[in-house]
Amino acid sequence: MNSLLGSKRARSIAAACRVVFLACIIACACALVSCSTPSDQSNQRQASPTGADAVHTSKPVVYTSFFPVYDLTKRIVKDSWDVRTIIQGNQEPHDFELKTADMARLTKADLIIYNGAGMETFIPQLKESMHHDERFLDLSQGLTLLQNKDAKPGDHSSVNPHTWLSIKNALEQLDTLCKKFCALDSAHAAFYQENYQQARAEFEELDKQFADQLRTVPAEKRYFVASHAAFNYLARDYGLTQVAVTGISPDNEPSAAQLAKIAEFVKAHNITTIFFEGSATPKVAQTLARTTGAHTSTLFTMEHLSEDDVNAGYLELMKRNLHALMESFV
Repeated sequence: MNSLLGSKRARSIAAACRVVFLACIIACACALVSCSTPSDQSNQRQASPTGADAVHTSKPVVYTSFFPVYDLTKRIVKDSWDVRTIIQGNQEPHDFELKTADMARLTKADLIIYNGAGMETFIPQLKESMHHDERFLDLSQGLTLLQNKDAKPGDHSSVNPHTWLSIKNALEQLDTLCKKFCALDSAHAAFYQENYQQARAEFEELDKQFADQLRTVPAEKRYFVASHAAFNYLARDYGLTQVAVTGISPDNEPSAAQLAKIAEFVKAHNITTIFFEGSATPKVAQTLARTTGAHTSTLFTMEHLSEDDVNAGYLELMKRNLHALMESFV
């Protein structure tokens, strides 16, 4: 009997120990949840989208149209949102069209951010299908847009859409992003504002570098030739003159007369460099360089990027553009 009682007593003690152990685990888990960061809490608080996109994330999903928009957005939200890109680095943003699968995916997004100024021609169709304008953010709002004086029939718009190539514009776009996310997630406004202030300091420093270096270039040398008219905003910011081989889309082809006129300009102003974008030198740039005795170099428009370029980020690519411009003015 004593043996039986002892056995029962032992089992009771063991059961009690198990209860205490489980209570400790629960208490620790609760403490961890209460100590989570703003971004962690945001991820837990926000409902994830339904469907295939929801399988791999519990974060709210924001789709950005292409790389510059993605880069600026990430600087504000960090990892608190699942930030995705609609147009990949090897695709042409000017003429990109959504497929049925793209439409199905995007309609489940919590937010869609795009450059605007006529850059993404698929946005009106997407808005019409979603019926939720509040889930879209146009980063061209509030910017002073430049007209494309050489717009031709077939061009999407008379407005030059390459707003992001102005660091001053990018600063405005960062502010627009910060205000949007603060409004959507006011509980963590301080988190977004802190990220904005950090990004703002970095972009203002880069703007200063551009201004300080480019103001040393003599007036008679402040010209550059680019493969297409992407750098109007940058040229405006720092008192430069861009001469474009083609229009606002890189797919435009110049006539023989236009090439001859540009060649005359290159020779008259002693221009030594013909700029192009991407990893492959376009034939028109090669032809123009060969005709004038100039050489070719790269200015990043951030429309076509390799994986390494994407990893470098907006600020680094703009620093490379500054270096290339300064070399061309020597």
